[in-house]
Amino acid sequence: MKPELKKLNRFTTIPFLIDLLKREKLALINPSIWEDYNDRATMEVYRNKSKAQSIYALCLTHQNETIHHWNAFANGTAGCCIEFSPEKLFKTLDKLEGVHHGKVQYKRIQDLPTLNSTLDDLPYLKRFPFKPENEYRLIAVSDEPQQATFDIDIDLSIIRKVTISNKVPEVVFKSLKESLMAINPKYKGRIYHSTLFNNVTWVNHFNK
Repeated sequence: MKPELKKLNRFTTIPFLIDLLKREKLALINPSIWEDYNDRATMEVYRNKSKAQSIYALCLTHQNETIHHWNAFANGTAGCCIEFSPEKLFKTLDKLEGVHHGKVQYKRIQDLPTLNSTLDDLPYLKRFPFKPENEYRLIAVSDEPQQATFDIDIDLSIIRKVTISNKVPEVVFKSLKESLMAINPKYKGRIYHSTLFNNVTWVNHFNK
C-alpha cells in the first residue's frame, strides 16, 4: 500500500534544479558520497545482500520546510526546494524495475538487539537523531556497474512548485526566476521566493 502523502520536497541546489528542468530526468545518486557513514554502510550492505552491482538513492522529505532542511541540504544562495506531487511521482516510479521507495524509519542504538527488520527494510533504516528530516527515500538497484547517477525520465508536471532560498536578494531572485522559467516551456509550475527568514505577515503583525 502506498503511503498517504500530501507532498514530497527535495531540498537541493540550483545546478540540480537546472539539470532536472533541462533534461527532464530525476537523478538518483551513488550513496557512497553521503556524509553520514552509518547510512553509507547500511546501503552497501543492502547492495551486497541484494546481489546488485550498483545502488542509487534520492532523499526527499514528506513534511513542510524547516530551517534544518534548508541549512543541511540547501544552504546558501544556491539553495532551492522542489515540491513534487506524490501521486504523479509514484505513478512514474512504480512502472520501473529495480526502483522502490518508502518512508525512512528512525531507530535508536538500544533498539538494535530487538530490531525485527527484513532485507527490504534495510535501505530505509536510519539513526534516531536524524528524525527531524522526515525522510522519504527513492532507491534503485541495477546489475550494471556503479555510476555516479541513475536517471529516471519524468514528466515535468510532477513538479508542483520551486522555492528559491531567502538568502538570494530579491532583485537576483527575479532574474533567476526568469532564467529558470525559460529553460523548458514544458514546466508549468510556479517559482517562489522563500520567506522563512523574512516574512512580511509575521513582521507586520508585531509592527501594528
